[in-house]
Amino acid sequence: MLKLISVLILFVSSVFGYFTLPGKCPENVQLQSEFRLADFFNKWHQVYHYSSDEQQLNNCSVLELSTRPDGIYLNQSRVDRGLFHRYSIGKLEIPTTIEDAARLDVTFHFKDQPRRLVNRRYPFRVLATNYNYYATVYTCEYSPLIDKHFIYVWILSRNPILNDVSKELAIKPLPRIGVDSKRLVKDDLSKCTPKYYEDRKAEPMTFRYPVKMFT
Repeated sequence: MLKLISVLILFVSSVFGYFTLPGKCPENVQLQSEFRLADFFNKWHQVYHYSSDEQQLNNCSVLELSTRPDGIYLNQSRVDRGLFHRYSIGKLEIPTTIEDAARLDVTFHFKDQPRRLVNRRYPFRVLATNYNYYATVYTCEYSPLIDKHFIYVWILSRNPILNDVSKELAIKPLPRIGVDSKRLVKDDLSKCTPKYYEDRKAEPMTFRYPVKMFT
């Protein structure tokens, strides 16, 4: 019981710290039309990012899609605080219609957590991509408890450096979700080598709270 109470207190405290934008997540957002997941496979480098709570806890993120016998998985590796190598692996839920193809969800599994925290499901939306050079992806979660939401944006590139033309195309759809491109943070490539290389699975830092607050 005490453990459960401690988890709830930490959970509520996290909610107030993470959710900073008023109201619900942007609705009826135009995503990438006729999104082709097969062309989105393999490695993407995070070159710019935006976090609505302004926390900069990770750098040099690499997102990679791969296939396993039981489904398609997203591996998000990163350097936490410039010190440690971390990675988070989640299973993708594939939409059943072409109209929703860019409306992906990812579920992370943590077997050693309390039952309510074992499976954690988050939205993963593709705003735009040309598959070969750039991609713009975001996640948004809403807290009805305080009527605020959180957004994280990845500006991705197939290479560690994104050319100017691709950057302009990547940031063009950001107004659809109310994000000012001037607030994007460029990843610091000088901090891509962790000081302490501890290669272990960890919670995804770009998804801001552990469980959905509504059903």
